[in-house]
Amino acid sequence: MTATALPEPAERVASQFENERIRVLGPWQHGIVPRFRELWRYRNVVPWMGKEFIVKRYRRTYLGLLWIPLRPGMDILTQTFIFGGVLQVGSGDRPYFIFIAFGRAGWMIFDRALHWSARSVRFANAIVRGLHCPRMLIQSATIFPTMMDFVLYSLIAIIGLFYFLIVKGAWYLAPPQQTIIGFAGLAMMILYGIGVGLFIAPIAANTKEVRYVITYFTSFLYFVTPIVKPLGDMQGLYHTIALWNPLTAPIELVNYGFLGTNDLAPQSVLSSLAGLVVIICAGLWFSNRFERVAVARL
Repeated sequence: MTATALPEPAERVASQFENERIRVLGPWQHGIVPRFRELWRYRNVVPWMGKEFIVKRYRRTYLGLLWIPLRPGMDILTQTFIFGGVLQVGSGDRPYFIFIAFGRAGWMIFDRALHWSARSVRFANAIVRGLHCPRMLIQSATIFPTMMDFVLYSLIAIIGLFYFLIVKGAWYLAPPQQTIIGFAGLAMMILYGIGVGLFIAPIAANTKEVRYVITYFTSFLYFVTPIVKPLGDMQGLYHTIALWNPLTAPIELVNYGFLGTNDLAPQSVLSSLAGLVVIICAGLWFSNRFERVAVARL
């Protein structure tokens, strides 16, 4: 006769799992506040995703990491040669290289935030392979490649400052007490980039046409923002468009905070603050609505 094993007492079974962490999976919660809770709960994933964004830039290239400093260096030198040399665009009492370097640094923090935000959902889908990844995590991770580009452009601008200090004996950086104004302009630029990216990312995950359109859109914005030419030197309709451009005030804050140039126009500040509030609030709502649809399809 075969002996039958008796079940273990419930107390012993419970003691085996008393040190285990229990996770309860609930339904996906709609709204903006749950998205920030997800961001805080899974915050440890953000640096890893940010590193993946950076690695993607030089993957499958011969020069590898060298492309990271080469791209901003060639970009600023080309812009300086074309606009400051060939077209003889004025830059006030600052060398054109200094003017364009700081302007490009401010612009790139917007452009790269928009670029990586727009591609974030598609890129994350390739990583998680069909699983759901909270999109607030993805959007937050785009700060890493964005800040890396900004630091590289800033280093080139700083190298230019020391070059002209040695060659001409002139120091073009604004007094230290003004730098907080420059950082406020940079913060507004990165918020604009992420805010517009919140609109684009859900759609760009399904079609590449959005990325093509946004390329022309940012090119237009670039030339109606006082980056290659000071706002005071613009004339007619071009000046009016640039004056009310929401990105003009942040760039002017950057130039004033770091170079001590350009007075802020009230119209530009009003347009920028109002546009930023609308972009961020509407972008969060839009992105959350698309995420709800994506979760429902899983």
